[in-house]
Order: sequence, then C-alpha cells, then structure tokens
Amino acid sequence: MGAYQLKITVKGSKPPIWRRILVPEGITFGTLHHMIQASFCWSGQYPYQFEFRSEKIRAASDNIEHSGQYQYLSATESINGQISKDSKFTYVSYNTGSWEFAIQAEDYLNEYQETVARVIKYKGESIPETCVSLEEYAGLIEASTDKGMEYDMAAVNLHLEQMADKSEDIIISDIFDCYDKNSILEIGKRHHMSGTSKLNKEEMAQKTISYILNEKIMKPYFLCVRDCEMKAFEKVVSGGTKLDFLETENMDYLYAGGYVTYGSDGSFLIANEAIKAYEAFNTAEFQEERSRISKIGDYFCAANSLYAITPPSVILETFNKYEEKKLTLDELLNAYQCLNPYRLMVTYIDGNFVDAALSEQKSYTNLLRTQKKVPYYIPTQQEIRFMADNSGFLMGAELSRLSEFLTTELSVPDEMIPLILRQVQAEISMGGNLKEVVTDLEAAGILMESSEHMEKLAMIVTDIWNNTRIVLNRGHKPYEMVMRGLDEVSIQRKNIQKIYPNDICPCGSGKKYKKCCGKKA
Repeated sequence: MGAYQLKITVKGSKPPIWRRILVPEGITFGTLHHMIQASFCWSGQYPYQFEFRSEKIRAASDNIEHSGQYQYLSATESINGQISKDSKFTYVSYNTGSWEFAIQAEDYLNEYQETVARVIKYKGESIPETCVSLEEYAGLIEASTDKGMEYDMAAVNLHLEQMADKSEDIIISDIFDCYDKNSILEIGKRHHMSGTSKLNKEEMAQKTISYILNEKIMKPYFLCVRDCEMKAFEKVVSGGTKLDFLETENMDYLYAGGYVTYGSDGSFLIANEAIKAYEAFNTAEFQEERSRISKIGDYFCAANSLYAITPPSVILETFNKYEEKKLTLDELLNAYQCLNPYRLMVTYIDGNFVDAALSEQKSYTNLLRTQKKVPYYIPTQQEIRFMADNSGFLMGAELSRLSEFLTTELSVPDEMIPLILRQVQAEISMGGNLKEVVTDLEAAGILMESSEHMEKLAMIVTDIWNNTRIVLNRGHKPYEMVMRGLDEVSIQRKNIQKIYPNDICPCGSGKKYKKCCGKKA
C-alpha cells in the first residue's frame, strides 16, 4: 500500500491558503472529497466535482448535472486510474459559495501503510463553511479577535482518523472538536441557544453539546423530523452508514441540528451520546406523534408555496380530503407551534398563516387584496408530496426546456441550473414578467448573446408562466383562471412579449434592445 502526497490550494487566495495531505492509494473520489473537506474543517455535505481538464474527465457527486463536453466518472471510482505523481487537477466544492481548489500531486510514498489521510503541512487559517468568498474570509480574519478561526492540525488529523474508524465508539466531543467556532455557533442558533458567542471554542462546544442533548431540547427538534428523514436516521443508528443520494439529502435537517456528521467515505456517523439521548424518548407514541406532525408539515409547505397567505380552513379542507384520520383546528395550531421554531417559513397573523418573508416586510395585506376574489386551488397528493420533498419547488416540463436552453445555447454551468430554475419559478409565481426574469439572469452573470436568444427565452418564459401555479392566483395556472372566468380578477397579470431589435430593452435601461442587451453579443 502507498499514498499520494497532494497540495490543495484555494484558487485566487493571496497569500496562498493550502493544505498538504497524504491520502491512501485506492480510495474513491467520494472518499477523497470527504478527506479534503475534513482537511479544511468542512462537513462534506455539499455537491462537488473533480475535473481533469486536459483529459475532459470529471468525477462528481450524484447531484451534479452532467455536461456533454466531459466524460464522467462515478464518485465510487478509484482515484488510481486518474491520479499519479505530478498530476494536476481541480476540485470544486459548492458550499454557500463555490470554492475552487488547484490540486498538485507532489509525490507517491511507497512506504505509507496507514488507511487514513493525514495533513502534514498547511498555510492559512480555517475558512468558515458558511463563508461565500475570499473577500468575506479576509474581512472575517481582519475582524477576528479570538482563536475561533485558527487551524488546529492535530485536531484535524484526529478527525481524519475517526472518520476512517468504523467502530461504534464515536464520542460527540471528538466530533465537535473538528468543527470550527462558527459552525458550533450555527448549531446553537438552530436550537435558539444564546449566550455563547463570547466563549472560546472549547467552552462553546461543551455548552452546546450539553444543551442539544437535553431531552427538553432534543425531543421537540426530533418531533419535526419528516418520515423520510427518520427512515434514513434509523438506518444509520442500526449500522447502515452508507446511504444513497436521496437518503443523504434527507440527513440535512439532523446534520444542521448537530446530531449527525459525515465520515471520510461518504458514510454517516452518530455519536453514542446522541443515540442514547434519542433512545430515551423514542417510543411508539413518540413516533406516532412525530409522523402525524410530519404529515401536517407537508401540507403547510404546499399551502405556503401556492398561496403565501393561507387561512387554516384551506389546510384543513385539503388535509381532510386525502387523509383518513381527520385534522382539527386545535391539532393544526398545535402542529404549527411544534414546527414553527425549526421548519416552517410561515407566521400566524390575523387568522392566516403568512409567508415569513411577507410578514417581515408587512406587505401581505397588499397581496391579500390582490387575491381577494380568487378561490384557492386544491393541489393533488402528488403535488403536495413533490413540494414537501423539494422545499416548495414544483418542477415542470417547461422548466426542463429552460434548463436545456441555458446549458446548450448559453453554456451555463450545470451546477448553476437548479438554483436558476427555482429562482425563475419563484419570480414568475409572484407575478414576475420577462424583464424581471432577464434581470435575475443578468444578476447571475447570464446575458442573452443575440436577439434570437432573447426571442427563444421569451417563448420559454411564456410557457413557464402559462404553466406555473401563481401565488397571485392562489395556486391557479393562468389558463385555469381563463377557463374559470377569473382571468380579469388577478390585476397583476403580466403578459410576456417577444423582444425585437427596435423594442425597448427589458433590462430597464430605456434604450432599444439592439443598442443595449442585444449589443452585448
């Protein structure tokens, strides 16, 4: 057995931020991803890809869309076929921001007999996982007055050892030792914990662990676990550390709560203390209550996505239409109280469940006046499940056409597509028009390269608009409004027109399109 010596440098960092690590030969790209993440004190929960540019080869996580320009290797493929001494390649981790690394294979060590990775040298302090750019990192470093961002190589190497250790003796304090201070603070905030920001990392970790393992804190958090998330969690508790892609996504809520962490090869780890604390309240009665709240939460999610302002009667009507065990108003309000601290994006105001963003802006009364005479669309069970599984997003064939247009004709990177599709749907569902969609695309760095592209985009967005369940219409698609004779009720309908060279540019500049966005080709 041997090992590769890799130098992993954050691209664009000045002075350079890098880690020199030894990784055993024969590991998979998925394992290498988790080893790199651990060496930078990150969790490994985000999408990623390795790219060997000259060979036109990529190895990526399952949630990365493929580009036709590259051959793709599975994350379970061994690195040996691509990496050798003197290899150069890149690695991208799609955290809150996209972080790109240049990797240089410096050496191959025949005598290395360990099965774990090891950091042997480094430069640069820890980058918080929630940091979006080098500029933000520089500001954090400049403002830092404590040791929370200092890089602890010994702690990192201990974590790398534990990640490879498949024994059940996993201690939660060891896991928290490998988190940076900001990550621990975020876990505490998740549980509405306060009074720890001025503590040093060790004190903060100890206080946070004690707090989140308290049954009075842990049980309410677990009551909000969805059925699919509980299934994945129970699988790990029973020893099934390897999960498929969908199961992996279902661990996000418990990871954010500090109860689950990631191993070096994509496995999941749960500390003994967390399992013991969970088993203390894990009864049949608890699971029945949790499952019921989970189901009610799915209906909350769908209603908020479709209407933004929802009276309890509509949720009761929809729930009782499909579910055998009927829901009462008292039970609905109790479920809201349970879900609201952790999962719901709604606030109960004046007898309505109001989207949290609208309630903060205090603009919900304007929307309510616009919706006033429109009946509520009652979604199908399939729509409810899809929205609950995808944070309110409802994919359609029209959005697939937009995805194809952006990738094939505008060369938009695959990894940007899911976020763009969600943003476009959200814009249109709130009454947005072509101009606003173009503005959103430009903000993401996507420009129409010709008038033909603008015309194609206009056609696609028109189709999306016609087939989107619009909040202004209380979930009805525009053609459904016409069929029901309600098309004149929604005063905010915005027709989408084709753009021709002499038309006013939709970006809002006031210039003709051919002298503005059309000129940027």
